[in-house]
Amino acid sequence: MSATAAIPDDAARQRLLEARPMWRIVLGQFVEHRMAVAGVFVIAFFLGVALLAPMISAVTGLDPNRQNVLARYQPLLSWEEASPSERELRVQRFLQGGDRTALADHVRSLGLAGADLPQDEVLYQLVSSHEPAQLLGLLRDGPTPDSAAAREQLGDFERVVEDFRSFHLLGTDELGRDVFIRLVYGTQVSITVGLLVALISGLIGLVIGSVAGYYGGRLDALLMRFTDALLSLPILVVLIVVSAVDLGKLLGGTPLAFITGHEHESVIKMVIILCAFSWMQAARLVRGSILSIKEQEFVLAARVLGARDRTIIATHVVPNVIAPLLVAVTLGIGNAILFEAALSFLGLGIQPPTPSWGNMLHNAQEMVQHAPMLAILPGLLILFTVISFNYLGDGVRDAIDPRGIRR
Repeated sequence: MSATAAIPDDAARQRLLEARPMWRIVLGQFVEHRMAVAGVFVIAFFLGVALLAPMISAVTGLDPNRQNVLARYQPLLSWEEASPSERELRVQRFLQGGDRTALADHVRSLGLAGADLPQDEVLYQLVSSHEPAQLLGLLRDGPTPDSAAAREQLGDFERVVEDFRSFHLLGTDELGRDVFIRLVYGTQVSITVGLLVALISGLIGLVIGSVAGYYGGRLDALLMRFTDALLSLPILVVLIVVSAVDLGKLLGGTPLAFITGHEHESVIKMVIILCAFSWMQAARLVRGSILSIKEQEFVLAARVLGARDRTIIATHVVPNVIAPLLVAVTLGIGNAILFEAALSFLGLGIQPPTPSWGNMLHNAQEMVQHAPMLAILPGLLILFTVISFNYLGDGVRDAIDPRGIRR
């Protein structure tokens, strides 16, 4: 090959000389990590499910807390008929939604109820004396009501009757609750706990590590010995012991008493407990990075120019430790989800009726031989989520590593 053939043309030379911004270099290297990219799509899917959980419940008509003990342990792809008491409850809610006189008159005109029955009793007798499919046929095949109010109320009532028969994609659990919608809301709880714990513990670690690394001396020794003491504890055993503490008794009469006494108390308690024992790794990571950064010329220049310590830390030091901290936070999300699932599995985490993947595993353990899918499904979701966050952390670490950046 001649020497002239190896010389690139003008366009290729221009591309070689063109400087690429750092974010594009990092993004390009991240995309090369195929498992990290796959993890991003899996995480995005779970985040979408968590955000759209109320909409999914509204579209499917499923309630994660609705029980039907007559339809326990239904298999996959099964249909469930609402019990008579459940039908009457839904009719009661329908009657509370407004005046149903026009609908009651129309039902009497069809001869489906006694002419002397009051409005409420007409609909109760209707649903108790006919099966849902038969009742829908009678209402739809009958003559159309003359008044617009009766037609509107008839359409609303038909939708209520349609809900008497529900489809369970993933079957039902030990209380007859739909497994699919509980997994959807469990995604919301588990992902929320994982994200909050990782972000808050990362922030705590950033503050403690920055103060310890920048100031050094006795303050550094005190903070790091406290951190080392927490790291030396058997974390799961400590979490089990702390989870058994009753927040109502502990915080009663204090300004933090508002945390207790509502439906999300167990979720808040779990976030607080996991945050209290999850910040140590981030603190040591930040402190180690700052020990080398604070001796750099740009930090010394800022001191010479009279910048205050808090300005130097916030403006010059912290931005240089964000990249490794981001990796720690990303990996911490998976650990937080695992710890929450473990504590909920032991009955010490998220408490029913709030669904989470961990307490769904706890509820499934007694019937795992007869209904194995109740344990397999939440277990697989935990596996996929944790692996995805771990691969995401690996991809971010490889992409922002200065030694691996290829310009």
